[in-house]
Amino acid sequence: MWIWQQENWPAFSWDRQRIEPLLRATRFLQGKLYGSSMLLDEANSTLDNVLANILYSSDIEGERVNAHSVRSSLAHHLGIEDGMTYAVDKKTEGLVASALDAIENLDQPLSLARLLHWHALLFPAGSGLLYPIVGGQLRSGPVRVVSGRLEKPVVHFEGPDSASIADDVDAFLQWFNDSRNDPELDPLLRAGIAHLRFLTLHPFEDGNGRIGRLIMDLALAQAESNTVRLYAMSRTINIHRQDYYQVLENTQRGELDITVWLSWFIDMLRASIEETLAVIDKTVFKTRYWQQFDAAQIGTEQIKVLNRLLDGDFSDGINNSQYKAVAKVSRATATRHLAQLVELGYLLASPGGGRSARYGLNRL
Repeated sequence: MWIWQQENWPAFSWDRQRIEPLLRATRFLQGKLYGSSMLLDEANSTLDNVLANILYSSDIEGERVNAHSVRSSLAHHLGIEDGMTYAVDKKTEGLVASALDAIENLDQPLSLARLLHWHALLFPAGSGLLYPIVGGQLRSGPVRVVSGRLEKPVVHFEGPDSASIADDVDAFLQWFNDSRNDPELDPLLRAGIAHLRFLTLHPFEDGNGRIGRLIMDLALAQAESNTVRLYAMSRTINIHRQDYYQVLENTQRGELDITVWLSWFIDMLRASIEETLAVIDKTVFKTRYWQQFDAAQIGTEQIKVLNRLLDGDFSDGINNSQYKAVAKVSRATATRHLAQLVELGYLLASPGGGRSARYGLNRL
């Protein structure tokens, strides 16, 4: 039995004692991110994270898109001078327009017309990964998620009958719009529930995952609009793609208790925010490092290598051979440069020295 066949669908329940601590920890990180956001270049951070959401949401479904074209279109829509211009087609424009609509038009109700518009943007002129998809209309037949051989497929999920799908979508949209002001429902849980419920309806022939993640982004933006542009939830989900599919399947095959799904969803949200906080920490350290050490004392090759280290490359430190390759200098010059950087305090050498020595940043 699928979850949508349960008698009380969609009256979900969850273990509040298990979920509440996760919510508190995530809320704390959201506040920390908001407080740290002034250290970011907000325009470019928005560009990078919306771009990541577009690329990875497509990648989750096995669809590759041209990152350069998407970035060019996105920069244009955000009014950012990117310096690079790439050809942009209708599909790219559709990906960008739908992603921005989800996080910018927060007070516009989520209507059937809006959903169909998103779908049409994702599938212009009958495009599709395996076969042409008519964009902008609900499915008219059955839908299953399968894998394996055509002659013996493994069914992972089967959606509700298409005869009821219009009514099911109307009920979902009514709940989504009404629940925004529900004082009993945490807004972050609302995002997780909305994503699960929409994917369970599977109202389109294709594109349900991508539109489900647009709905997730809309709900997260409505929950906290100050930081939603600063992290990329779809990138984190893509990293844990197999877990994503498995927890969805287990939940859709189960009872109406969705504690496991909500726990996983909040964990992914927290991981997304932590990734951005790590970037901010790296940026702060890099700024302080160059305030502490005078770049005028050293050469351009040394600065190049130090910036690579500051950007997180060579996490175990850099050796002579790696320095030689990055700086494009001779082995003797690499040895001399490294010795100078250690002498001036820019780098610390690993114990033992010799040809196997590694050099890491001096984290004063």
